Amino acid sequence: MSESSSSTDPRYLIGRLGRPHGLDGYLGLYVDDEDLVYFQEGRVVLVEESPHTVEAIRRADKGHQVKFVGISTREHAEQIRGSDIHTTQRRDLREDEYWPEDLIGIEVRDVSGSRIGTIKSLITGGAQDRLVVDVAGASHEVPFVAELVPTVDLAAGYVEIEVIPGLIES
Repeated sequence: MSESSSSTDPRYLIGRLGRPHGLDGYLGLYVDDEDLVYFQEGRVVLVEESPHTVEAIRRADKGHQVKFVGISTREHAEQIRGSDIHTTQRRDLREDEYWPEDLIGIEVRDVSGSRIGTIKSLITGGAQDRLVVDVAGASHEVPFVAELVPTVDLAAGYVEIEVIPGLIES
C-alpha cells in the first residue's frame, strides 16, 4: 500500500473485489475489460478509501484475479472482500464512449431539434445500454445505439434521438 489521496479528489468506480482465491492473497475481480488498464502492476487504486498498489493480476476461468502489495494471506484478502475499487483518474475514452455522469441531466431532442426531455439515468448491460429519458415526468428507456441516438453533443448539452413509433409513448 502506498500514496494517499485527498478526500476531495473525484472517485470513479472501476471494479469490485470478489472472494479470495488460494492462500496467498489473490481476490476475484469484477471489472469491465476496458478498465483493466487500471490494474497494471505498480498502479495504485482505492479499495474503498484506502490506497492499494497492484502487485499482480491474472486471468482466471471466470474473469480476473488481483493481488495487492501487503495482502499476502487468504485472511487479509477476506478483510477487503466485496469492496468497491475506485480511481481518481479517468481512462481515455474511445470516440463513441461517454461517462454516464456526463450524460445525466442533459437535454434530449428529436432529430428535428425539438425538445423531448432530459436524461435521468443510464442502464448498462444486456443487449445494449439504455438511456432513461424523463418526458413530462414519465421515464422511457431508449436503446443507446447509433441508429436511435445519432448525435451526442456534450459540449452543447444535448443528445438527439430518432423517435420511432412505440419508443416514447405519451
